[in-house]
Amino acid sequence: MGVINLEDIHEGMILAGDIKDRSGRVILAGGNTISEKHLRVFRMWGITEADIRGYEKEELAANIVAQLDPLLFQEVENQLRERFRHVDMEHPFMKELFHLLTLRLVRRRSRGQIDD
Repeated sequence: MGVINLEDIHEGMILAGDIKDRSGRVILAGGNTISEKHLRVFRMWGITEADIRGYEKEELAANIVAQLDPLLFQEVENQLRERFRHVDMEHPFMKELFHLLTLRLVRRRSRGQIDD
């Protein structure tokens, strides 16, 4: 089981734990299979991640990176390294932030959405 970003969740995945709103009310109980309707509801309620059965965050991240254009990934990574040049990249938080930002920018550029 692993808590993964909503952007990486798709139809057919199975919830390992309940999805709750900010006040603790259950939106969707664990054990349910995710549908497109569920994903829309999660977005409307501001849900950003979910615990998904059978997925580990590291494994999913490796699969996502493998599907991206390696040249674009490298280009974005190099641009971000310049922006992060004064940051301790060995700090776990900064390392994770850098990785998530790189993935987001590569995905957006792959879809034709340009970020500066």
